[in-house]
Amino acid sequence: MNETNLLAGGYRWMVILLAVTMTTTAVASTAHLPQPWRSDAVVLGRDEAYNTERFLHALTFRHRRMLPSATDNGIRGTAGSVSSRRLFFDFRFRQDFDLRKGHNGFLLDIQRGEDLDGAYQRQLVGFRQNIGKRTEIWLQGDVFSDKAESDIYLSARHHLTERNWLHASLILPDYYFNNKTDTSDRFASEPRSWFLQWHRQGDTETEGTTLSVNLSPDSRFASQSQALTVSNDSQRAAITHWQRSGDWLFGLHLEGEHTRRNYWLQEPDGDVTTRFERDHIQVRGKATLTSHRLLPTAGLAWLQLDETGFFGRALNDQGDIRRREPTVFAEVTFSATPNTTVSPGVYLSTPDIRQSFAHGRDRRHTGFTGKLTLPIETRLSATHQAVLTLNPTFYLHKLGFGGGNLQLHWPL
Repeated sequence: MNETNLLAGGYRWMVILLAVTMTTTAVASTAHLPQPWRSDAVVLGRDEAYNTERFLHALTFRHRRMLPSATDNGIRGTAGSVSSRRLFFDFRFRQDFDLRKGHNGFLLDIQRGEDLDGAYQRQLVGFRQNIGKRTEIWLQGDVFSDKAESDIYLSARHHLTERNWLHASLILPDYYFNNKTDTSDRFASEPRSWFLQWHRQGDTETEGTTLSVNLSPDSRFASQSQALTVSNDSQRAAITHWQRSGDWLFGLHLEGEHTRRNYWLQEPDGDVTTRFERDHIQVRGKATLTSHRLLPTAGLAWLQLDETGFFGRALNDQGDIRRREPTVFAEVTFSATPNTTVSPGVYLSTPDIRQSFAHGRDRRHTGFTGKLTLPIETRLSATHQAVLTLNPTFYLHKLGFGGGNLQLHWPL
């Protein structure tokens, strides 16, 4: 991507984020975690063509508990069945082990999740060193036995106030690759990823704003094992905001991605040049009446996904995907026992899906889809606020089980 297109893409995300921050009323997301360049993402891509209910599943299986959020210490995990052979999952264990009364600390951050390029996992270990009263520097690594695959994270965090901080990370993916790999694969232009985050804590733990931007400027990787060369440029952004107003708790979450790739494929009948483009926007908003014993909640969600071009070696196919999925949802909460609640909910959607591939896997759907959810939350420990959730779901647009979901949230 040339400099003009890069500036245009950056300007696009600035406009989106400024528009959202001007609203007054959101849900933690992996978009609030650094998402560096990944070789499996750009070379292989995801290995599935999404079915009709894929994003409806993800919406009903999202994290129900606000704590721990993506910026907190603790365990947060959700996993749910999206097909007979697929699980949607997002797991994280993060802990800052404080040393020397806050002057430094040991950082552990274990992640297993997925994005639109497929599943990933990371095990970040590192150290935090305080400089003065308000500034910290972090050194972390996602370390593998094969040194060529190790990522380095260089970060700094400045506390603007006691409840407000600014965080910046420079990520060096596969930093030693060209020097340490035992393959013939090479970087022609080494990848770099930048992560910027601003966080403001509200008057309570469940109020505040988090704004995150993830940039991976143009890089180029030649994979002889997969017989291709690929360049990649990607921008992601997200904002989450929670706010109380009287007896109401309002939330809004917006995230988006803008990705462009160029592929040079070494095919038996000659070299082929092709592109891949992705634009993705996802918005969720909801309101809860906290003064009512049933905690009635209502919300709206919108998903927009446009993908076209070569999807990587996993699918090894040219395709075109256009999805527009508006959804309304509502739920109430009943207390079954002092430590157990049941929150029946309904999700109603009218997706417009147009998916075509050169080698099949086509899908078209216009009409109603829906799910009934029955999450049962059990508090495992009142002292530690650990909550286990079992969430069976059922289709409304057809007779059948809609997939089971298990969640664990444990602030530490």
